[in-house]
Amino acid sequence: MQFANSKLETAAMLELDHLHQSFRSIPTIEDVSFKMAPGEIVGFLGPNGAGKSTTVKIITGMLRPNDGRVLFEGQDIAKDMVAFRTAFGYVPEEAHLYSYLSGLEYLQLVGRLRGLEEELLETKATRLLKLLNLESWQYSSISTYSKGMRQRVLIAAALLHDPKLLIFDEPLSGLDVVTMRLFKDLIELLAA
Repeated sequence: MQFANSKLETAAMLELDHLHQSFRSIPTIEDVSFKMAPGEIVGFLGPNGAGKSTTVKIITGMLRPNDGRVLFEGQDIAKDMVAFRTAFGYVPEEAHLYSYLSGLEYLQLVGRLRGLEEELLETKATRLLKLLNLESWQYSSISTYSKGMRQRVLIAAALLHDPKLLIFDEPLSGLDVVTMRLFKDLIELLAA
């Protein structure tokens, strides 16, 4: 699978170089290559089983490819996964959250794990909850949130540390129309 890149003159932020992955000798992705420039939005489209989530897992370092490599700002991510993981925010397909925490408490937990200073963390968490229209729910248990609200908490958590790269796996799955529009607008704003 090859992807066209409209910003070839710009240095690549992320590059997938001939990725191959198979499970039990069955290929799941074959020769996936593309370059992504800063500010560029790239999406994978395809039917179930096409290898979209497998590719995302390789990009995030959760899975090692059988062949090929992932480069971030010109460096192979496999050489320093710790540094790479500090540079991106990730929103998985399923929102596995601590449902007994409130949205604010969850963001505080994630921010502390990322090493953010308390004052900065409080400011950013509050602003992100407001931006994502969760301000009135910030003290409510996540167990009372809809799927769209849970996705928005994950998006806020992914943005807390000002990542250079955002990675989403099936970001619109199960979301209502209003949340989809909010998500698309937010992505365009962040890319700009």
